[in-house]
Amino acid sequence: MAVVLCFGDSLTYGYDPVTGGRFDRADRWPEVMSGELGAGHTVISEALPGRTTVFDSPYADARSGRALLGPILESHAPVDLVILMLGTNDLQVPLGLSARHSASGLWTLIDIVNRSGAGPGAGAPRCLVVSPPPIVQAKGFMGVFYEGRDAESRELEVQFRVICQQTSTPFFAAGDVAQPSAVDGIHLDPDGQHALGHALALRVQELVS
Repeated sequence: MAVVLCFGDSLTYGYDPVTGGRFDRADRWPEVMSGELGAGHTVISEALPGRTTVFDSPYADARSGRALLGPILESHAPVDLVILMLGTNDLQVPLGLSARHSASGLWTLIDIVNRSGAGPGAGAPRCLVVSPPPIVQAKGFMGVFYEGRDAESRELEVQFRVICQQTSTPFFAAGDVAQPSAVDGIHLDPDGQHALGHALALRVQELVS
């Protein structure tokens, strides 16, 4: 039996771009993944809309992943695997950050996991990094925050791969299996959530078997 902690933002939370609410549990990728993994695994979703890797948000409190990841790991220990899926919120126009800045933030989060002692036997949990699907012409309300950030969001996958190679951390690109909804160009629709959940279940089985 393995405990898998999913640490993410609105993509993991299950934000519905149509209603502005939240998908039913059955349509959120951590729940889809949990169903695929079966009863022998426990999947914990720790997701918060607006969460960044390490940066403070001008719009909401407690959105820095660096501030919360350590305490969350302690509260759920022992954890076998941590899935980190962040980065999109780092690219909000008002923050003025690049994919390289976000990758630096990712390195910090990986380091927190590796130093946490929140794994089995007080060791470190394994870590899987998932780069978010690239933005495709952010629309509506989201366009205010992400206008012109498409190219930089595509660069996230490139920069995240580099960090994962440097830290020997497994990597998965969500954009390989799921694309943003046409409604806002950022968030996944239910089909995308299910596709990502199914794909990550296979990856997790490889890592915790």
